[in-house]
Amino acid sequence: MSTRIITIPTADHGDVQVTEPDWCTADHTGEAYREDIEHTGAETHLVVFTPCHGPIRTLPIGFLWRPFSPTNNQIMATLHTDDWHEFDPSALVRAADALIEHAATLRVYARQLNELQAHGGEGQ
Repeated sequence: MSTRIITIPTADHGDVQVTEPDWCTADHTGEAYREDIEHTGAETHLVVFTPCHGPIRTLPIGFLWRPFSPTNNQIMATLHTDDWHEFDPSALVRAADALIEHAATLRVYARQLNELQAHGGEGQ
């Protein structure tokens, strides 16, 4: 994994140079204040088939790092929840199977997050 130094203009600290990890996919143009600077990574979704809406993407997981946050400047994983959907018995079984597969993805993210935190966001 690699990193690069980028410059982000801010209203409160002028041009701020920050390390950008290779996993970051964020557009840094809207970060007006230094503490708003955040690195976000691509998200992976659980895809579940629902009788009411067909396949839906839910439970996205990704990485987030706010290096200048006054409350938490560690790399974290973000996991979002979604809307209600209706499931018949067979769809519920398929959803359970998809959840089991997604659990493996969550474990991969946990291992990667551990490595990212251990190396200060830069990876290896």
